[in-house]
Amino acid sequence: MATKRPSSTAISKDFIKKEGDDILLKLSWQHSLTGFLIVLGIFQSPAVPIAFSIPLLIFSMVYIAYFFGDFWYRSYQTLHRDLSGLHLILQVKFDLWKRMKENKSIGEIWGEMVEKFGDKTAFFDIETGRKYSFRQFDAHANRYANFYQTRGLRAGDVIAIHMENSSDFVAAWLGAAKVGVVTAWINSNLRKEPLAHCVHTSEAKAAITSQSLQFALLESISSGHLSMSEDSLWVLGSPIHKDSLNLSRQLDVQSTRKPAKIDDVTFKSVLCFIYTSGTTGLPKAAVMKHFRYYSMVMGAALAFGLRPSDRLYVSLPIYHTAAGILGIGQCLVRGSSCVIRRKFSASNFWKDCKVHECTASQYIGEICRYLLAQPGCVEESTHKMRIMYGNGLRAEIWQSFVDRFGVKIGEVYGSTEGTSNLVNIDGHVGACGFLPISPLTKKMHPVRLVKVNTETGEILRRPNGLCVACRPGETGAMVSTIRADNPLLQFEGYLNRKETDSKIIRDVFAKGDSCFVSGDLLHWDRLGYVYFKDRTGDTFRWKGENVSTTEVEAILHPTYGVADATVYGVTVPGNEGRAGMAAVVRTEGDERSEMSFLDTLADRLLTSLPSYAVPRFIRLCPHVDKTGTYKLVKTNLQRLSYGGKMDGHRLFILNSKLRAYELLDDETIKAINEAQYANI
Repeated sequence: MATKRPSSTAISKDFIKKEGDDILLKLSWQHSLTGFLIVLGIFQSPAVPIAFSIPLLIFSMVYIAYFFGDFWYRSYQTLHRDLSGLHLILQVKFDLWKRMKENKSIGEIWGEMVEKFGDKTAFFDIETGRKYSFRQFDAHANRYANFYQTRGLRAGDVIAIHMENSSDFVAAWLGAAKVGVVTAWINSNLRKEPLAHCVHTSEAKAAITSQSLQFALLESISSGHLSMSEDSLWVLGSPIHKDSLNLSRQLDVQSTRKPAKIDDVTFKSVLCFIYTSGTTGLPKAAVMKHFRYYSMVMGAALAFGLRPSDRLYVSLPIYHTAAGILGIGQCLVRGSSCVIRRKFSASNFWKDCKVHECTASQYIGEICRYLLAQPGCVEESTHKMRIMYGNGLRAEIWQSFVDRFGVKIGEVYGSTEGTSNLVNIDGHVGACGFLPISPLTKKMHPVRLVKVNTETGEILRRPNGLCVACRPGETGAMVSTIRADNPLLQFEGYLNRKETDSKIIRDVFAKGDSCFVSGDLLHWDRLGYVYFKDRTGDTFRWKGENVSTTEVEAILHPTYGVADATVYGVTVPGNEGRAGMAAVVRTEGDERSEMSFLDTLADRLLTSLPSYAVPRFIRLCPHVDKTGTYKLVKTNLQRLSYGGKMDGHRLFILNSKLRAYELLDDETIKAINEAQYANI
C-alpha cells in the first residue's frame, strides 16, 4: 500500500497566471547568459557589419543590466560566502568518504585520539573535581564495555541512560559503542509517563541512572507506567531498592583493557537514540548512526573553526544533540578537552570559563538572554572564550551579546534527525544560515525553501503535483534532500515508522524525489541569508491576520520586569481563528505592584505591535515549562487556555478601550464561553 503523503495544497490557476505575468523578469540565468553569448558571437562574426553589431551588443548589455543587473550584483556580493560554504560541504563530504572506506566505529576513532593525545586532559567534572586524561578516560570507558559483556549484552541490544551531565554519562555510552550496544539518551528532567514512554520506545533491556535520579525511574516502575524490573536498574551509587544493582561497585572490579571483539561494530552501525525535545508532544526517538555522529561533529568543527587545542565548556544537557554531539564530540573525534557542568548556571557561566580557561562553548534556546540579564562581573571581560556556537540567538540581542562578552557567534540551524543543516559562517546578525543565490553554487546545496499556506502550514503544490520553490525575499518551509546513495543525505528517521513517514515529503522538485521537511518557517532574504521565522504550528490567525508568536515574544522578552514569556493562540467561542495569549513570569526583585507591571506590559505591546497581534489574555505565573534544552513548552498552557486555573496563576484580559489589562474574573470567563463578550 502506498505511503500517505503529508498534506499539501494545490495552487490555483490564478497563482500560476500571476507567476507568468512578469516572465521577462524571471528568465533563468541560463537564458540571460545564453543570450549574451549569442550577441557576443554575432559581434565577433566577420559576416555581420560592425555598424549593426555594436548597437546590438550595447542593447544586450543594457537589457541584461536592467533586468538582471541587481541579481548578478547580489550574486557577486555573496560569491565568497557561497564558495566558502561549498568548500565546507566538500570538506565534510571528502572526510566522510575517507572514513567510510576505513569503516571505523566511533570507539575506534576515539582510540586514535587516545594514541595521539595520551596524557592530555580529556574531561573535567566541575562538581566532583574529577579529571581524566585521554588514556584514563579510555580505561574508564573500557570498564563499562567489559561490564556490558559480563551481563550478556550484544551488538544491537539497547540500554537507557537517565543521568545528569557528567563524564560518566559519556563513558557509559562510549563503552557501549565499543561493543555495539545501543544507548538511549533519556532527558534527565522527565518523570512518570514521558519517562516511561522514552524507555519503552527504545526497548531498553536495562537503565543506567545516578543516585539522585533513581527515584524517578522507581516511581515510574511502582506506578505501573514503566514495565521494567528493579534489577534492570543500574545505579551509579547506592541503590535505594534492594533489587537494583550498584553499578559503581561492579565497575570497580572490571578490567580496563579493551573489550573482547565479539560482534562487528562499524561506521554504519547504530550508535544511539536521541529524543526530540517534545515541545509539541511526547519525545520521538531519532536514530543516530556512528557515521552521522561523526559528520555532525566534523561539520561544526570545520564551520566554526574549532580546534583540538580548544577547551569546551559544556553546560547544556549531554542527552541532547547540541552538547552530546556537537560539544562532547569535539573531544571524542577531534581531541579537544571538555569541562562539564552538571547544569547550566547563568551566574557561574563566566566564572567557570575564566577559572578553567575555556576557549569555546555552546548556547541554545534562551541561554544568551539569561546571560545578558545577569549583572556584570569581572570574568565576563577577562575570559579566554573565542567562540560560542549553537542555535536560537535572537536578532534583537545578538549584537548586544557580542559587544558585551566579546565572543564570535556561530549560529547553526537544523534538527537531530534532519538530513541537512544551515550554518552562519560569517557572523551575519540574526541569520541562522544562508542558501546560495548564485547560479554557480546553489545547485550544489541540498537545502531549499518551498512555499506553504501560511494559515494551515500545508505545503503548496502546482497542478502537476510538484512543490513551489521560494525565491530570495520569500518565506517558506525548509526541505532537505534525501538520497540513499549519499551518507550525508540519508534520513534514518525515528524508531516509529509512522513518525518517520510524517517527516518525509515526496514529489518535491521532480517526480519520485523525496525530502525531509523541518516544520519550520524560514525567511530567505535577497542576499541569501536565512532567518528563523516560526514553527508552522506557532503562527495563528486573528482578525483576518497572521500572528507570529516569535515576533510577539521578541517584544515581550526585553520588557523590564519580564523574566520569561511564551505566546500562543487560544480559541474563543464566537470568533474565527485564535486570540493571542501570553504566559509571563516576572523578574524576582521587581517591587512594582501587579497592575503597575501590567500597565508597563500593555504600553510596550500596544505601542510595538499591530492591534491584532497584541495578546488578548495575560497569564502571570511563577514559571513556564521548558524542555531540557531551554525551549518553551506551550502544550499545557494551550490546554489551560484563558479559563484554566492553577495555583499561583493570575489571569488578565485586555480592555482595548482603556488600553490596559484587567483582572479576568469568573463572570467575564462565563460571558466569553457563551460568546456573549463583545470586547475580545
